[in-house]
Amino acid sequence: MKGSKTIAVALLAWSVAGLAAAEEVDTSAHDLVQRTSEDLLTLIEESRSYVKEDPERFYNAVEALLSPVIDFKGFARRVMSVHYRKATDEQRERFAENFKWGLVRTYALTLTEFKNGRILVLPPDGPPRNPKRRNVKMEIHTSGDVYPVVYTMSLNKAGEWRIGNIVIAGVNMGLTYRSQFVSAAADNKYRGNLDQVIDAWAAVVAADDEDASETGSGP
Repeated sequence: MKGSKTIAVALLAWSVAGLAAAEEVDTSAHDLVQRTSEDLLTLIEESRSYVKEDPERFYNAVEALLSPVIDFKGFARRVMSVHYRKATDEQRERFAENFKWGLVRTYALTLTEFKNGRILVLPPDGPPRNPKRRNVKMEIHTSGDVYPVVYTMSLNKAGEWRIGNIVIAGVNMGLTYRSQFVSAAADNKYRGNLDQVIDAWAAVVAADDEDASETGSGP
């Protein structure tokens, strides 16, 4: 799977999960995803009437779906890996924000290409081993392609569902981002300067996606 398309599908899956997590906690995560996936597809469909003239409106709509349910600070901490301990509080906050908006701005528009597709939520394999964690499997069907998705949801201390990680067609997105950050931090271009890596994060991801698109990857 090509890099940018991988992230776009991930963003779609995250958005579906985000809509689901906003519902009542005592309802099955699978049922929530099934019930709310159509709402996301409606958002994508509606955006086609304005997205070219007002992309910021779509960025904000996507961000509104993701922010309440993805722990971007926790995600950013894992992406930064060992560099997180070296970072200042300001750097940690700034990277979490750059990580979020880099994801939204770079790939949100690709979601508008999702046409005549459907989302199939697979039934659970069995009762969860841990009531505070849910693994949900789904398939995102696009024209000619089927992307298997597995994502985890967990309850935080406030009893709210939050997305922890996602695997798209075997691609672990958390590990992928971590590898990108670690590689950038070791790149002579940035000389180990965390501020430079943080400020250039969107370019780092875009460059890796371009490389993946040129070489081709996935099924």
